[in-house]
Amino acid sequence: MRIALTGKGGSGKTTVAATLARTFARRGYRVNALDGDPNPNLATAIGITEDDIARLRRVPREAILNDHHDADGSTTAHLSRPFEEVLAEYGVTGPDAIGVLTMTGLLGAGKGCICGQHSAVRDVMEQLASSEPRDVTILDTEASIEHLSRGTVRNVDALLVVTEPYYRSLETAGRIVPLARDLGLPEVWVVANKVRDARDREAILQYGAGHGFEIVAAIPFDPLVGEADQLGRAVIDHAPEAAAVAAIGALADVLVERLSATVAAT
Repeated sequence: MRIALTGKGGSGKTTVAATLARTFARRGYRVNALDGDPNPNLATAIGITEDDIARLRRVPREAILNDHHDADGSTTAHLSRPFEEVLAEYGVTGPDAIGVLTMTGLLGAGKGCICGQHSAVRDVMEQLASSEPRDVTILDTEASIEHLSRGTVRNVDALLVVTEPYYRSLETAGRIVPLARDLGLPEVWVVANKVRDARDREAILQYGAGHGFEIVAAIPFDPLVGEADQLGRAVIDHAPEAAAVAAIGALADVLVERLSATVAAT
C-alpha cells in the first residue's frame, strides 16, 4: 500500500502520517516513511532520536533512480539499486523498524525551486509499487497544493486529505480533492482531524457532502497530541492510550479493508 497525506499547514497531517506508520509497523507490516516536505518533521513525529535525525540526508535523484530515454523521446525512471541500500546510506531505521528517508529539501535562500525533487518523489513512489500485502509506504507531503500541480502524488494507491473543522482548512481540502481526481488517483479520502464536538463533526460532514468528498475518519481533538509535540516525542510513545491514537488505529483498519484488494490486483 502506498499512502500519501496532504492538507493545509497545521491540520495535523504529519502527526497522522507518523502515527499511521507506527500503527502499521506494530501490526507486522514492513513500513517505509518518506518525508516529501522541504521543511521536514516526519522523523520527529515518528519518534526518531535527535542523533539519528542528524544522520538523515536528502536523497538525490541520481542516488536512487536511473532515467531511461526511449526512442520516441519519452523518459522512464527505474530504481538504480535496492531500496534497502538507499535507506542504509541516506536514511535511518526508527522505532518499530520503520525505514525513514528525507526526499526533499531547500537548496538554500534564493537558490531556486525544487521541481526536480518533486519528480523524483513521484518516480520513486511508482517504483515502490508492491504486490506484497504486508508492505506499506507512507508519504508525508508539504503543506501546499504544489505537489498536486506537479503530480508528485500521482503514483499512490490512496491520498488522505487531512482537514480541521474550520473553513480555511476545509476550503483547502475542497481544492485538493478535485486536483487529485484530475490526476486519476484511484482513491481520494478526507480525514477530519481535531474534532472537538458534534458541531465540528457536522461542519465537516456538510462541507464534504456539498463538495462531493467522503470523510473516512474523524480524529478527536486530543491535548495529549500537543503534549507530545511540546516534548518532541511521538504521540504513540508519549500516550499510547490517547483517543487520537485509537482513532488513527481505526483509520488503519479502514485503509487495509479498502486497499488490500486494490493493491493485490496491481
